[in-house]
Amino acid sequence: MDQNSSQFETKKKTVLNKITGILIDEMTQKKIDQVQGQEIAIYILDQIKNVKDEFSLTAFLKQLSEKYSSFKQYYVNISSENQAKKTDEEKISSIVTQLSELANFKTK
Repeated sequence: MDQNSSQFETKKKTVLNKITGILIDEMTQKKIDQVQGQEIAIYILDQIKNVKDEFSLTAFLKQLSEKYSSFKQYYVNISSENQAKKTDEEKISSIVTQLSELANFKTK
């Protein structure tokens, strides 16, 4: 298993732990009854098996939040974090490109 796969598997486990925690909290607070909790748990376990990459993880979380409102806020938070990370990566890439262009200009 390469480093990226390992990092993704760690992220997937973190997400699974978080959504499990949300489910337990909702059941503890009696917002979800035992029958619905079991239904949600089965859905999560069935669907998480198909998550193989970032794209499918995002799709899974979106479907989960659409099917069960308890997970909506978590999906929104994760989406915002991912967008911020993407924006930061784009900014860094732009800066690196500009620095590279400046370095090439100076050597000419």
